[in-house]
Amino acid sequence: MTIARILADAVPGLVAELAAARSERLYREALELLERPLLAHLLASTGGNQLRAARMLGLNRNTLRKRCRMLGLTLPRAARRTTQPVA
Repeated sequence: MTIARILADAVPGLVAELAAARSERLYREALELLERPLLAHLLASTGGNQLRAARMLGLNRNTLRKRCRMLGLTLPRAARRTTQPVA
């Protein structure tokens, strides 16, 4: 089964659930349901590297940061490099 088919099969249930919740922003909420785990996954898979995640998405890094804020996603802090003391 293709990814497109899996998503297409999920749409009727998603629409029914959002409609039952009387969502007046059905389109935006449906997109957010996909966008939130997508962004979280890409950030995790890049080790929190926002620039790499943004490039994979075809977005500007600032756009990625803005979308994460709007979706309530916490941006992981980049691992800080520590210098080893010279003996």
